[in-house]
This record gives sequence, C-alpha cells and structure tokens, in this order.
Amino acid sequence: MAPSLQQKLFVEFVGTALLCFTVSCLPKVAEDMVGITVGGVLMLLVYAGGPQSGGHYNPAVTLAILGRDLIEAKEAALYMVAQAIAAVAGATVAA
Repeated sequence: MAPSLQQKLFVEFVGTALLCFTVSCLPKVAEDMVGITVGGVLMLLVYAGGPQSGGHYNPAVTLAILGRDLIEAKEAALYMVAQAIAAVAGATVAA
C-alpha cells in the first residue's frame, strides 16, 4: 500500500528536522567530524525515509525532482513548506 500524502510530509518533516539539528549541533561538538557525520546521518535518513517519501529532505532536491516531472507541483510545494518548517524547528531545538 502506498503511503498517504500526510505520511510522506511527516517523513520529510522528521528527516529534515533531524538533518538540520545534526548540522546545527556539530560545530559545537566535533568540528573535525562534520562532513562524515552529516553524510552518515543523511545516508541513514534517505535509507529510512526514501521508500515512504523519496527522502528529499531539502527544497533544492524537491525542486530538482519537480523539474524532472517525478512529482506533482502541489505535492512539491507541500514538501517544501514542510521542509522549511522542519529546518527552523531542528535548528531551534539545537540552539
């Protein structure tokens, strides 16, 4: 059974929030491990959420997918709104 739009948006929200939280926390904790840690977290999130939502977690990626006509414009816009709100939430929690 295919996931609903609400489920997809939830996955995008949680994934984007976790990614932004990770990026916001790392300079305070381990400056020399930022690249590998962010890459590892992103890989984990894409593997975990990819089957449900596509694992975009970034408005630029969603825009690229929209440009390839792999997603509808309405769904892409909702993804981007969810990602923007999640980015603010993740960075706020890290602050």
